[in-house]
Amino acid sequence: MKTTYLILCLFLLTQGLFAQESCKSYNSITDLLNGTYDTTLSVIVEKRTKNQIFMSGGADYKIYNGDKETDKLIKTKIYAIEVNDSLYVNCRKLKYRKRVIGAWFAPAIICQGKVYFYAISAGPNAAAAFGVIGGAVQAANEASSRVYYEMDPAAKELDKVGSEKMMTLLKDYPELLEQYKKEALKEHIEIVHKYLQKINQLNQ
Repeated sequence: MKTTYLILCLFLLTQGLFAQESCKSYNSITDLLNGTYDTTLSVIVEKRTKNQIFMSGGADYKIYNGDKETDKLIKTKIYAIEVNDSLYVNCRKLKYRKRVIGAWFAPAIICQGKVYFYAISAGPNAAAAFGVIGGAVQAANEASSRVYYEMDPAAKELDKVGSEKMMTLLKDYPELLEQYKKEALKEHIEIVHKYLQKINQLNQ
């Protein structure tokens, strides 16, 4: 009896972890910034493991429906998905200096008319730069590290959000700028996200 109850609890827990949720889907960055969305999709948001990212690259979240045709649409056509106020952008076609970010979806935030998201650090080809063994170590490091990217709809290309970029964003907010200058890990994704949120809060 106890075994049956335990199995039932595990089944319900698993179902809850992968339950479908309704979402807002955006077909382009323009639609996202204009708030033009479609709410007909139901999706599952699944966090990818470090091993999956190491083996095949790509962003942190797999978002899917379970229907073959719908999943193809999500992978190839949808630019961004919003689920329970959490925003994710499709990294499939995104590149930084000609290097692809990879498939799947990355957490994002809109700030000052631009889209910011964090994903793996796209740099030089690891194997070419460090050799086969060094390249494997570098690839493992990249699978664990994250950086913020800025997506400017006018420029139509990605830019990494470093400390100089953040100070430029904060130049009209003197108090926030002074706080940011005192941060030890200025380019850490949690620090960048915190100040993007603070800018949004001041502009509400």
